[in-house]
Amino acid sequence: MEKIATSETTSPIAILMATYNGMPYIRQQLDSLLSQTTTGWTLYINDDGSSDSTTDIIKRYAELHDNIQVLNLGKGLGACENFLRMLHTVDAKYYMFCDQDDHWSPVKIRKEMDAMTKIEKSHPGKPIIVHCDLKVVDQEMHLIHPSFIQYAGVYPTLLNQFEHSVEPYITGCTMLLNRLARDSVVYPTTVAAMHDAWVTLCVLRAGGISTLVDESLVDYRQHGSNTLGARDISEVNLSYRLRLLRSILQERRRHYLMLRTLGFGTPIKYVFEKIRFKCAVNKIRKTQSL
Repeated sequence: MEKIATSETTSPIAILMATYNGMPYIRQQLDSLLSQTTTGWTLYINDDGSSDSTTDIIKRYAELHDNIQVLNLGKGLGACENFLRMLHTVDAKYYMFCDQDDHWSPVKIRKEMDAMTKIEKSHPGKPIIVHCDLKVVDQEMHLIHPSFIQYAGVYPTLLNQFEHSVEPYITGCTMLLNRLARDSVVYPTTVAAMHDAWVTLCVLRAGGISTLVDESLVDYRQHGSNTLGARDISEVNLSYRLRLLRSILQERRRHYLMLRTLGFGTPIKYVFEKIRFKCAVNKIRKTQSL
C-alpha cells in the first residue's frame, strides 16, 4: 500500500478521520478543527461508502482548505479497519484520531502537543500516547457530564504496563501518538475489537507510555448512530450486567483475543489480572470517597 506523506516542516501532525453517513454533524467537527489555535496539521479523511451527502461536504471543505485531504483507501471497511488503514498509510511525525460527530476544544492540539513535547524530552526513544478527558454531550451539544472518565467509570491512568492492560480504555478521539507509537501498531490484524484499544495494547507491549492531560478537550456527542457510546457507570448494577451478560462476555472475549495475539498469556492470567484491576479500581474509589 502506497504511503501518503506529510511535510514534517509544515504539517507534522496527521489527523485521521473515518467518515460514514456523518452529514448531520460533520460540518461542526470540521469547523472545530479549523478553529484550532495550533497550525501545522493536515486532516486526512477516508469515507467508508456514505449514502448521504457526507462525501460532498468533505470534498467542498478540501477544495477550500489545503490542509484537508480526501483519501481513497477503500469502502465498507468499518470504523476500526478504516482508522488502522489510514494510520498505516499516512506518513507523519504525529497522529491523532478524529470522529466525525464530536467537537474539539480550540486548544486540544496545542495542549496535547505541549504534553507530548515534555514527555519526549524526559523519555527519549519511547512510544507515547497522550490523551485527554471528554465532556459527554447530547446530540444538541447540551452537557450530560463534564468528565467522560468519571461518567463511564474508566481508569486510563492504570494503563501503564501491557501485562496489566485487561481494560484498554483510552478513547481514540482523544489520542495523540508519536511516530514510535504508530510504528509499534501491528497491521494488518483481524482481531482488533476497535482501533483505539488495539493501538493502546500495541504501544504498551512495545514498552510505551500513556499519559493523561486531565482536561475535557473534546465534546463527545451521544446520539442514536454512535458506533460506541458513553455508558453511565451509575447504571451498571447487577440487573444491568445480567441483562447484557452475553454482550459483556463477548466484549471480554474480544479483548482477550487481542491480548493473546500480542503474547499476553493464558485465560487464567487474564482472569487474575481482571481481579487485580478491579481491586485497584476499588482502591481508587475508596480514596475518592474520603
